Amino acid sequence: MLTGRVNLSTRRALAAVVLAAVMALIALVQVPAAIADECIPVTLPDGVVIPCEGGGGGGDEGGGGGDNPGGGGAEGPQTCEFKGEEIPCSSPYGSWNGRCYERVFSDNPQDGNDWEGHDDGFLVECTPPECAQNNTPPDNCDGYAVYWRPSAPAAAGPSAEELARRAVAAMNLTMGQIGSTPPATTSNPNAVGAIGLPIWLWIANRAENTIGPITRTAGGGGLSVSATGTLDRVEWTLTSANGTTVGAITCDGANAPGTPYDGRDSAEPSPTCGFGPDLNNSPGNLTLTGTAYWVVEWQSSGGQGGQIPFTSPPNSTQIRIGELQALVRD
Repeated sequence: MLTGRVNLSTRRALAAVVLAAVMALIALVQVPAAIADECIPVTLPDGVVIPCEGGGGGGDEGGGGGDNPGGGGAEGPQTCEFKGEEIPCSSPYGSWNGRCYERVFSDNPQDGNDWEGHDDGFLVECTPPECAQNNTPPDNCDGYAVYWRPSAPAAAGPSAEELARRAVAAMNLTMGQIGSTPPATTSNPNAVGAIGLPIWLWIANRAENTIGPITRTAGGGGLSVSATGTLDRVEWTLTSANGTTVGAITCDGANAPGTPYDGRDSAEPSPTCGFGPDLNNSPGNLTLTGTAYWVVEWQSSGGQGGQIPFTSPPNSTQIRIGELQALVRD
């Protein structure tokens, strides 16, 4: 009887231990959301890396290696690192896999070579980040490799410059509405300027996309770019009815937007932008055209940067210039 009781007690004790272990396992599975969302890519036996949701490209034949295979959660752009520094998750050389940028080298493994008997899948080239940043030829690139994979690596995302141009497109940079003395005949059909007087010029609808500065961002493939556009200059031309250019000036820098006319003496020239009396010597109906030139500076999250010049389509209006005539009385 004593032995039977001991065995029963032992069985009950073992059952309790097993139950405790099961509960502990359940507790481990139900980790906090912050831990559950941590990016932990999985490398399959054939070397293919299954990235986190929203993550980057696949791995190579020998597994990921490197410092960070990329990742991030489903929200926001992914980030990729190499030797403790953030790098773009994609480049012209492919997608980052943790130690190099991967892209398809050939979709025919039998291109004159025997790749361990593989006649399907893909040949993939692996370019280390230093070589990608410096555009080093493969022959001189330490760590460059070509290997077989059963599936193609993830497609590379947009380059930093592509994203910069997207940011520029989002700015909707334009040549603003023309302000002048005399006013445009479209707004005041009876407006007539006098020959020999200065003509003030300015951008009438002042906004960030007409006089700057303006900043926009764009992102994709784990990379983000911030771009700022500045109005560099406005080139003005005055053209006669027969198409002859009778005046041309450039207003640049802080003077580019011009100064709106404030009703002062009409013989006083604009303090920033306008035609002087010497250029206002052609009476008649004239075409006034302004063209805005912008400079956009951009910087990417991967440390790249550059400058993009942008020219807005010109804007034109009509003005009328008359001759002053003196009346002589006896």
